[in-house]
Amino acid sequence: MMKLYGSLASPYVARVVLAARYKKLELPVEMPAGGIKSPEYLAKNPFGKMPTLEHDGRCVIESQVICEYLEDLYPNPTLLPGDAGGRADARTISRVTDLYVYPESRALFQHMNPASRDAAAVESGKAAYAGVLGKLDGLMPGGPWAAGEFSIADCSLVPMVVLMQRSIVPALDATDPVALPALGRWWTQVMADPTTSVFVGEYGAAVDAFLARLRGG
Repeated sequence: MMKLYGSLASPYVARVVLAARYKKLELPVEMPAGGIKSPEYLAKNPFGKMPTLEHDGRCVIESQVICEYLEDLYPNPTLLPGDAGGRADARTISRVTDLYVYPESRALFQHMNPASRDAAAVESGKAAYAGVLGKLDGLMPGGPWAAGEFSIADCSLVPMVVLMQRSIVPALDATDPVALPALGRWWTQVMADPTTSVFVGEYGAAVDAFLARLRGG
């Protein structure tokens, strides 16, 4: 029996859910009863972060590790297709999303509230965010998916794009990732595929609900 702890609104939880959907795995998702800082959850994940996968008495933490754990358990269909170069492309795109795109977007997310917004910080942050998006776009080797075939790269990118489109793109006029050439071509594939297009709607609704709670709505 597998269970994933966390909220679907988290892009890190979402990537695991998308990976499981692609593999046609049943993976229940739930928030820990006492929250992610409760003693019970910290016994599963000492960092108090989401997600955590519980499987047959083992707890696996970190979304990228969880995706590769699922890959090891259920290699077909694979999340790491192609030869060594193709697999390196998939891992690189996923890592760049985590290590460069998300930090720049989080810096902008702090300015979502107009009452506490620093205009100068927003402008410099938007430039930095657009810069890393451009580098990410340049790393994509050509479609239809981010690394050629569906992979962990797509599991990382889909939540990132949806989250940006629901938050800093409309609120701060930040760059829409799909306005870039390679990301735009990739997004056409995402929206044409039945698994990913349905997931975009589901994840978008979860993000919208989270943002509404932040606004007190």
